[in-house]
Amino acid sequence: MPETPNIAESNFDATTCVLAEAVAEFVCLASSHGEPLYVNTAGRRMVGLDQPPPHPVNLRDLYDEASWSEMRNVAEPVINRTGQWIGRSRLRHLPTGDWIDVETQMIRVRPAESSRSTLLMIVHRRLEQPSNLATALAEAQARKRSILESSLDPIITINHQGIISEFNRAAELTFGHPREKVLGTKPSEVLFPPATSADQQDRIDRYLNLGEGSLLGQRVEVTAVRANGETFDAEMAMTISREEGEPVMTFFVRDISRRKKAEQKQARYAAELERSNRELEQFAYVASHDLQEPLRKIRTFGDRLLGLCQDKLEGPAAECVQRMQSAAERMQSLIDGLLSLSRVTTQGQQFEPTDLEKIVQEVVSDLESQIERLGGKVEVGRLPTIQADPLQMRQLLQNLITNGLKFHRNEEPPLVRVEGRLLPDRRHRGAGNAAGSEQCRIVVADNGIGFDEKYRDRIFGVFQRLHPRDVFEGTGIGLALCQKIVDRHGGQIIAHSQPGRGSEFEVLLPILHSKSQR
Repeated sequence: MPETPNIAESNFDATTCVLAEAVAEFVCLASSHGEPLYVNTAGRRMVGLDQPPPHPVNLRDLYDEASWSEMRNVAEPVINRTGQWIGRSRLRHLPTGDWIDVETQMIRVRPAESSRSTLLMIVHRRLEQPSNLATALAEAQARKRSILESSLDPIITINHQGIISEFNRAAELTFGHPREKVLGTKPSEVLFPPATSADQQDRIDRYLNLGEGSLLGQRVEVTAVRANGETFDAEMAMTISREEGEPVMTFFVRDISRRKKAEQKQARYAAELERSNRELEQFAYVASHDLQEPLRKIRTFGDRLLGLCQDKLEGPAAECVQRMQSAAERMQSLIDGLLSLSRVTTQGQQFEPTDLEKIVQEVVSDLESQIERLGGKVEVGRLPTIQADPLQMRQLLQNLITNGLKFHRNEEPPLVRVEGRLLPDRRHRGAGNAAGSEQCRIVVADNGIGFDEKYRDRIFGVFQRLHPRDVFEGTGIGLALCQKIVDRHGGQIIAHSQPGRGSEFEVLLPILHSKSQR
């Protein structure tokens, strides 16, 4: 950029002049070599050239030494590469000699109607007055302080030297250190326990030196320490920004010690519950097997006694033997029920595509003699295919259909209806089912004696009965078995009924299962 050209009135093309005159900033149009061709009115006024100067003025006269040097040695090469440069300069008001701080933008342009190939446009905008800058800075600092102090989580700032420069009120409450004591110290001295403080400080220093790090922008769990020496679990996110050209690191910390303790307590409870369930299942299985042998002997010797002494047993003696045999049969049913109950989880099969309609048809076929004896009927509607344990689906549906046939009214033959459909609207979700997965709704309804719904939770308990044994036979395990099968499949079973108006059992099962649920 030559130093010789004078700033003078110019007859530069009218269109460009009109555009330049429309702005309130200093605009100078120069040749690609830096020869000034035109300065707009606002620019002349800014440097005191609105009145003709007593002697010719060149472009160099308007800048201090540092600004002119930067424009020649820094700006010009940048413009040649990128087409523009933005920086700061200092202009002189020629009549008074006062200096004016400006923002400078230099752009390479090509006028639409000009014989010149390219032009250099120099634009200067006044910077705010120092008082305005101070006010703006004070306001920004006040906003920053308000945000820091209103945060519910600790916010800690570390400057480029690796020491704490900001420690908000939440940080004081969480770590137990007063702000005045912490400022100027290293994070490793107050935030982390001695065992990890050196590693944490090394990471901070490295991130500040490089301006990057693998954990930046991520939430990580760390062990922090309070002023009293107590360690606690914390979640921390780190970011790096720049202030006055220097890197600044900010920690956003959250105390998660209560959450971690709750999670640990829940995990212990779940493990204990699982262990207890396994012990109960093992107990039921072993006890049932251990009861089989003495029960088998009671039944065997009872049958032998009847065979050897049938003619000699009369009256009370014969009745006692008969009662003994009936009790042994009931005991055998109870043992078989307990074994089935314990095997739901211990000997369950893998989940696979299971055609529920086919299973119900097979169950109805197996119950054909009982249905004919009662003069009843089982109506089977459409049922979907789902992922399930086929054997347990058979147990579930057989128990529900058998219940509907058994608890019938004397004056009316039993009628059981079985139907199902998919629930794509996802309005129903099983207790153990993953959020948002589709379900199948199975309904088994009958026209039997029904029951009062205040007992509907009780009926799913083991050995729970609503009717005397001499009225309706059974062990009280059937519906408990249904509940356990449904639980294993991550579903729900709900009973709806009114006395004398039949019962309806609604089963909700997931259509699909993840491997972890099987």
